[in-house]
Amino acid sequence: MHLSDDTLHVLDYLNGIAEEGLRKRNDLGTLLELAAEREDHETMNALAFHGRHLYGLYSSLRRAVRTDMGRERLEQEFTTAADTLRDRIAALLLDADEEILTRFNEIYYTMSQGSLRNLVDLAHDLGVLKGVQNESKRGGTEPEVG
Repeated sequence: MHLSDDTLHVLDYLNGIAEEGLRKRNDLGTLLELAAEREDHETMNALAFHGRHLYGLYSSLRRAVRTDMGRERLEQEFTTAADTLRDRIAALLLDADEEILTRFNEIYYTMSQGSLRNLVDLAHDLGVLKGVQNESKRGGTEPEVG
């Protein structure tokens, strides 16, 4: 998918503020472009929210010890959050080209560890976007990245 100059500028900005850069830059760009074309800012905002939530759960799981009492619940919440994010992505892809659908299906919707890892990487990038949105609402200058 061809990305507009506006989307490329947003991606450059996000990449610059993310500690280690964006992980799924092109896919985030595709989602931003699709949302802009459809004027569907609500879905994009929901994606950013759910992406940040999923990445936060992932980070917590990485820190949790296998014997932690709350770990099982955290794992269940992570699974639910991953499914929710996938559902939100699917909603944005409804009118997408076959090529885009195929790509997202192969990368994010297969039942594999790689697919889940890709989803976590995209959630990271969506979290960076959400941090910028939150900081913009507060009127600050330094984005909150997580």
